[in-house]
Amino acid sequence: MFLFTMNWNAWTGSARTQSTDDAYLESDITPLAARVSGYVRSVAVKDFQRVKAGDLLVQIEDDDYSALVDQSEANVEAGKAAIANIENQKILQQAFIRQAEATIAATESDVWRYERDSKRYQSLLTTDAVSHQAAEQAMNSYSRATATLDLNHAQFDQQRQQLKVLDTQQQQAEATLKAQQAALALARFNLSHTRILAPVDGMVGLRQVRPGQYVGIGTQVISIVPLPDLWVVANYKETQLTRVRAGQLAMVTIDSVPGVVLKGRVDSWSPATGSRFSLLPPDNATGNFTKVVQRIPVKIVLDHDSSQLELLRPGMSVTATVDTGGASEGGRAAADGLP
Repeated sequence: MFLFTMNWNAWTGSARTQSTDDAYLESDITPLAARVSGYVRSVAVKDFQRVKAGDLLVQIEDDDYSALVDQSEANVEAGKAAIANIENQKILQQAFIRQAEATIAATESDVWRYERDSKRYQSLLTTDAVSHQAAEQAMNSYSRATATLDLNHAQFDQQRQQLKVLDTQQQQAEATLKAQQAALALARFNLSHTRILAPVDGMVGLRQVRPGQYVGIGTQVISIVPLPDLWVVANYKETQLTRVRAGQLAMVTIDSVPGVVLKGRVDSWSPATGSRFSLLPPDNATGNFTKVVQRIPVKIVLDHDSSQLELLRPGMSVTATVDTGGASEGGRAAADGLP
């Protein structure tokens, strides 16, 4: 009996065609969830309705989000106005600096003139050509001009320091504006997501929300099945995969559509048996052992040029037959004769 079993497994594994009815249609079912919270204003689609990418599915009340956008836009405009005001102040401050520079230049001219007069009067005083009073007045004028020059230099430094203060205020205002612009972008982002749109062409599954219902962030509202983007997952016995390779042609029959045969090709197979992904993987290291043939999921992609794909739905039972008679490319000609 043991020898018969080994021979049987070897024979089945080397057969030209490998079939299994433990196979089903699969698809990337897309569950859509709310990205913002609020009350549902309307549901724009019905159960099992066909939709196009970008179609409106669910509308969440957007009054609060719209008001927040308006407020954020006003904050941004206020931030821009604050920066413009500081820039105008800087222009005015630069004019004050130029005025202070001109005042210093004029005062330096006075200092030079009063210094020359004072020296001349001091020289004339030695010959009694001028009075002591006139010499003292010349000296006092020179001293006052020198003091005025020092004051003008101090005012010039103050005006330049004020320009630096305005530069710092402008940097702060620009940082505030960036924060306000980020808040506006977030407000617009949230407002846009009050409209839940179809991400792909397909068919609506069951609707999980109704008008007036409150949804939180992450609440699933609807599912989209991207028909006819389907493939087959065939659970082959491990003994059947001896000669199965990626690229080999496959024929698929649909239980619900008798007489229809779809062509496809082997795309890939699971990195582990189905039992290894179960909630409680088997542990054969303890207790009595009974050998059970394991099954490995094999993905078969269907040719999309078939008009019969419109009749198919994920979850339908199918029978998959893979032609292992040739290489992944050479097997195409042999697969044309599959029953």
